[in-house]
Amino acid sequence: MPELPEVETICRGLQQGLPGCRVKRVEVCWAGCLKNLPADQFQSRLEGCTFQEVRRRGKYLLLQLEDGQTLVVHLRMTGGFSLCPAEEPLRLHTHWWAELEDGRRLRFRDPRKFGLIYLLAPGQIESFPPLGKLGPEPLSSSFTVSCLTRLLAGSRRRVKETLLDQSKVAGIGNIYADEALFLAKVRPTRPANSLRPAEVQRLRRGIRLVLENSICSQGRSFSDYCQVNGSQGDYAPLIHDAGSSLCPSCGGAIEKIRLGGRGTYYCPRCQR
Repeated sequence: MPELPEVETICRGLQQGLPGCRVKRVEVCWAGCLKNLPADQFQSRLEGCTFQEVRRRGKYLLLQLEDGQTLVVHLRMTGGFSLCPAEEPLRLHTHWWAELEDGRRLRFRDPRKFGLIYLLAPGQIESFPPLGKLGPEPLSSSFTVSCLTRLLAGSRRRVKETLLDQSKVAGIGNIYADEALFLAKVRPTRPANSLRPAEVQRLRRGIRLVLENSICSQGRSFSDYCQVNGSQGDYAPLIHDAGSSLCPSCGGAIEKIRLGGRGTYYCPRCQR
């Protein structure tokens, strides 16, 4: 699933190429991705609109239109956007596309069909329930050591499960939780409220470091994820999905367990 760095990379790609572009025509190829409007209303409300701004909140993309509407997108497992010339062949699993007046097309593709698309009327974004439930952004100035301490102290769940709870911290997924816990030298099975002050400091630093490094590398290319221009990301995880590989720190074997239904990788020597 695209996590914060992958969604941020797509957000930046759209922000570079979309604001100021007017929608000439919309075609819906599979209406199942539209969660609050039928296809005909989605088309009629989007056609003629001009994109103004693209933002990210957690794993959600927010495409603001000049008339006050907001296109809210959750990519889920395999969703993604591309901005391409109109003559470029339409790829399989493209669920809708918008023809822009400059001759390009904005396309949404999602092979697994789990992506969520909402077109909200002016003013609805402020009360959109999924966004109201999100925790702080881990790269924001408000995500301090004190903030993380409070979040962890209030949870008896295992620390990795707490990090994956989007109401606690927005945007962290399976890959980057493993990476951050490895850098913090904290075992993923530890109760969240058992972390000592020094461990909380290391965890906050680890979270921000892996997210920033991945964004600089345009995310990790896996499954169907790619950038808006079709390029792949270059982020290489330290331990996640390492299988039988050795720990880059101590040389010991990386172990894989199931935690909350997720494949979880850690070093039993380094992480306590």
